Amino acid sequence: MPERVSRDASSGAGARCRVSLLGRALRLLRREGPIALLVVVMRRYIVDSRTYFLFEYDLWSAACLRLPPTPDGFEGCFVPDNETADLLAENHRDFRDHEPMARKALDSGAVAFCLYDGQEVAHVGWLATSQDARSILDRLPFEIGFDRGECWAGAVYTVPRFRNRGLLTYSALSRFAFLRDAGFSICRSAVETDNGASNRVQMRFAPNIYAIARMFKLFGWRRWRERPPGAGESP
Repeated sequence: MPERVSRDASSGAGARCRVSLLGRALRLLRREGPIALLVVVMRRYIVDSRTYFLFEYDLWSAACLRLPPTPDGFEGCFVPDNETADLLAENHRDFRDHEPMARKALDSGAVAFCLYDGQEVAHVGWLATSQDARSILDRLPFEIGFDRGECWAGAVYTVPRFRNRGLLTYSALSRFAFLRDAGFSICRSAVETDNGASNRVQMRFAPNIYAIARMFKLFGWRRWRERPPGAGESP
């Protein structure tokens, strides 16, 4: 009998997981279209090859200290745990629908910064002050010295119809302020080299591009290499 219960529980968990994955796929299909969904599936399960700028921000620099007013028509808030997210979801769309690992990340200590247009989610950006929290959202293996006053920011998503409204800039500066208040002085992140819009925003914060990284993944095998940037290698 115990063995049967165990199999039934496992079957139920597997069914819930499949339903959840299907729901995420349908939401991505509605938001971004079939090509974006195909790219995500290919990168997750088959083959992935990308190059990244590795950025390091001095949170006490003049470029990171400034904080513009909240963009017109939007409201922002930090969400440090799932209890807060549940309360927020009573009157807003649940931002956790945009990030498959959101619940686990919040339970691990990651913090989300959300921008809303009324009840609608417009933008979500994440930060982490520990490796446990960071590893849920970012599996790229570049080093962050959390014990040396360094932290991580990333896993940013802006809903397509709200792009080009200054939300990423405001989100990054808000998260930098949060991290300063938490006692951190250096923040690191990675952005794909071909993501021109995001890289233009990063350069507003006068970062140090300390490395160029190349990641190649084929099914379960992955290779990661970092090298110093060459002359003129910047966004």
